[in-house]
Amino acid sequence: MTQIEKSKKLLIFGIIGCLLYVIGDFLFAATGKGQTTETIGLFVKVAYLEMGTWRMVASILCGFVGTLLYYMGFHRMYGLLKIHVKHTGDGKNQKWVKIFRVAYITGTVAWAWVHAMFMTQALIFKYIWQAFGDMEKAADIANRVFYANGPGMAAAYILCDLVLTVTMIVMVWKKIIPLKSTGPRILATFCNPMMLPGVIGNLLALLPWPLNQLDHGTESFGHALVLMLGLILLKEMARTGELEGEILE
Repeated sequence: MTQIEKSKKLLIFGIIGCLLYVIGDFLFAATGKGQTTETIGLFVKVAYLEMGTWRMVASILCGFVGTLLYYMGFHRMYGLLKIHVKHTGDGKNQKWVKIFRVAYITGTVAWAWVHAMFMTQALIFKYIWQAFGDMEKAADIANRVFYANGPGMAAAYILCDLVLTVTMIVMVWKKIIPLKSTGPRILATFCNPMMLPGVIGNLLALLPWPLNQLDHGTESFGHALVLMLGLILLKEMARTGELEGEILE
C-alpha cells in the first residue's frame, strides 16, 4: 500500500469516526414530535426520562469507537500538513500545524469522556427519578455532577473546537489548504466544528420537526469536514509529488 493510499484510508477512517459522533449526538439529543425540550439547569433535559437506556449506552459506545478512528484521521492529516508546509517553504506556517496538533490531541483525549459524561449525567437523572420520583432533586444532583466536570469540559471545548476552528480558517485563507479560488475558500470557512453549528445549525434549529433535529449533529460533522479538507490536501500533495521519499508514522 502506497503512502497516498494509506493516507486516504486513514483520513476516511477519521471521517467515519466523526460520523459516529454525529450518531451519538442524535442518540442523546434528538426528541420526538411534540416531546418536551424543557431543561432543568444547564443540560438536564426532561426528555431523558422518556429515552430508552439503550440510547445512552449506544451513544457512549459511539463516542469511544469514534475517538479511536478520529485519532487515526487527524494524526495522519497532521503528518500531511507538516510535510506540505515544509515543501511550500514558509516556516511561519509551522506554528499553525503545531496548534492543529494541540487541538486534535485534545479531541482524542476528551471526546470519549465528554460523550460519556453527558450520558452519565442523563442516567443519574433518570435513575434517581425512577428510584425516588422527585424530578427536581434528581435534576439537582445530575446538574451538580455536570458542574463538577464543567471546567474540564469547557477546556476541552475551547482547545478542540474553538482552537481547531480558528486554525482551520487561518490555514484555508493562508492557502495552506490548497484551494484554487475564493469561492471554495468561502465554503471551506464553514468546514470546522464551530462555524457549521454556529451558522447552519442555528438556522436548522428554526425549522419544524423533524428538520430541526439536524442541528444536533452539526458540531461533530464539522470535524468530519476538516478531514474532508485533508482529502483535498492529500490529492494536491499526490499531484505535486510531495510525499515521494517521505515517511509518515
